[in-house]
Parts: sequence; C-alpha cells; structure tokens
Amino acid sequence: MESVKEVVQLKKAASEDFNPLPVTVLSGFLGAGKTTMLKHILENREGLRVAVIVNDMAEVNVDANLIEEQGSLVQAEEKMVALQNGCICCTLREDLFAELAKLASKPDGLDYILIESSGVSEPMPVAETFTFKDSSGVSLSDIARLDSLVTVVDGAHFLDELLTAEDLRKRGWEVGKEDERTVAQLFVEQLEFANVIVMNKMDLMDEDSRGRLEAVLRRINPDAQLIDATYGKVEPSRILGTKLFEMSKAEKHPEW
Repeated sequence: MESVKEVVQLKKAASEDFNPLPVTVLSGFLGAGKTTMLKHILENREGLRVAVIVNDMAEVNVDANLIEEQGSLVQAEEKMVALQNGCICCTLREDLFAELAKLASKPDGLDYILIESSGVSEPMPVAETFTFKDSSGVSLSDIARLDSLVTVVDGAHFLDELLTAEDLRKRGWEVGKEDERTVAQLFVEQLEFANVIVMNKMDLMDEDSRGRLEAVLRRINPDAQLIDATYGKVEPSRILGTKLFEMSKAEKHPEW
C-alpha cells in the first residue's frame, strides 16, 4: 500500500484535482475470448488513453504474450503490464496496488484502466480489493474507481460446460492444492457478480440455442446487461465508463 500512499501524497502536494481512474475488470473462462475482445477494444479506443494490466495464473502468461505479439496493433502510449505470479483474486493484491499506483502517477495522464483477470478468477474478490484499507486508512479507491465488472462467456460451449461435473483440478486449472471447485461452480461465480455479460461466439449458435443461453444467464444474474458478440467485437462504450458497478449494492451480496 506504500505505493498507493505515495501517489496520493504527490497529488495532494501538487494541488492537483485528481479523480480516481475508472477501472473495468474483464473475467471469463479460458477460451471464452477475453484477449480477443481486449485487443478489439484497444484498436477502437476512439482517442481514449487506456492502460492494460494483464494477469494469468499460468507460469508462462499466454494471454499477455498474445497481446505483446500484436504490439503493432496497440498505440505507443499503451501500457502493458503482465502480472505473472498468481491469480488476481488471491496472491496478487499487493502487486495490483503497485501497478495501479504506477499508472495513476503517469505524468501524461490516463483515461482508463482495463484489467484482464485469469480464466479461473472470480470478479467479487477483485471488487473487494478496492475496499481494503491499511492501518493508516489508505485504500486502492483513493487512486482507482471500479467502474464495471465484465464477464465474457463462450456462447457456443457454455451450456455444455455448465452441465459438466468435472473439477478444475482434472483439467489442471486449479489455483492451488485447496481449490476443489468444479467447472460449473467457476462459471456461476464469474457470472453472478458481473455488471455486464458478453455472450461471445454467437455466430456459432442458432436462434433456439441463443434463447436458451440468454435464459440461463438471466437466471444466474438477472441484473447484468447482456451483449451479443462475434469475435469479441464489442463497442468500447458498452464496457468503458459505464459506472455500472455500485459498491453499496455489491456489499449486500450474500457472499461479500
């Protein structure tokens, strides 16, 4: 938290009118299309100065590498930060503090921050990170404001995966030795707390399948905005600057 505290002090010393940077967190199962959508957003930013924090639980950060390989698609002012040592919702809290503090202190300023969480992380612990305060009362919310939680689903395969009883360990996707979640449990955890659900790969589905998918998603999360997408193509305005996340509402969730 020292990094956050330093940024807050610097801003106060400079008498700057500093507004916390809005943050959108992208979640979604492995293969759902988060990285494809992220690249589309960056290519269609409409002049916004966007920084990206990429996180993956794998020892080799595949998602970050994919983005970096396409570096020519990203404007020079983009900041790509790969967090490689764990899941964003558990071991990387302090790293997240440090990276967001660095971005908030950029002299040329930023308009927005996108965080791509790992395929096995859940949105709710990320949201809780923004409420944590240290002994001196410094909080991540002093420099960054959670704007929305977005979950991407693979529409073509979601219903089949939801019905499987297979656990994450069998696929080698567990976070640690104590992670006993099933694939279906992870799906529900990623969806029930989202503000926006992007139904990706909808070109692979017929009308009946689309209707069933939407009905199931509505049952899991009746309040989320549902967006149809193909190849991760979503208008940036649908997920950036929406102000859909409400802390007062989130704190009433039974698992908060």
